[in-house]
Amino acid sequence: MASIFLSSPPSFSSAHHNASTHLILHTPNSLNLRTMSHSLPIRAITLTWDYLKRLAANKAVEFVKRGMVLDPGTGTGSTATFVIAKLGTLLASGQLIDIVGVPTSKRTEDKVLSLGIPLFVLGLTIDDADEVDPNLNLIKGCGGALVCKKMVEAASNKFVTDKDDTKLVDGLGGSGLAMPVEVV
Repeated sequence: MASIFLSSPPSFSSAHHNASTHLILHTPNSLNLRTMSHSLPIRAITLTWDYLKRLAANKAVEFVKRGMVLDPGTGTGSTATFVIAKLGTLLASGQLIDIVGVPTSKRTEDKVLSLGIPLFVLGLTIDDADEVDPNLNLIKGCGGALVCKKMVEAASNKFVTDKDDTKLVDGLGGSGLAMPVEVV
């Protein structure tokens, strides 16, 4: 048995420009109906997981607006499949137009393309490097944006680094710069 509650967080009013809506899904493990007061106006109903996932996906898709670049589904999970399907349906019917997807996996990319959702392609990233060895291995990220830069570079069809002779080293770590590390 599972219940769904749709609520706005207390820090936002529904009229506030940046108001956000949270979909809270109470699963059988997180909701103990025996400890709840019988006076609460909550009626427990039995729902399938697929129904709940579809409901959550449909609610999430309500936030998609014309002109958005979005990650349609945020991955390869079963709820992502429902998000992608809903986006495809809305695009096909003309109820949603002018969106572009940035898939996070090959599986998601294939599904998105099969439903006619256009993909955003990052053609070129140009960025510098902190160190470059003779084999063109790079150290990047000393400026504090290691993970973000790696993600953008990985999404690009081509990466070009601009460097000058001050960045050339015999071996990585040779300049004495601190090695960039980000914990995510």
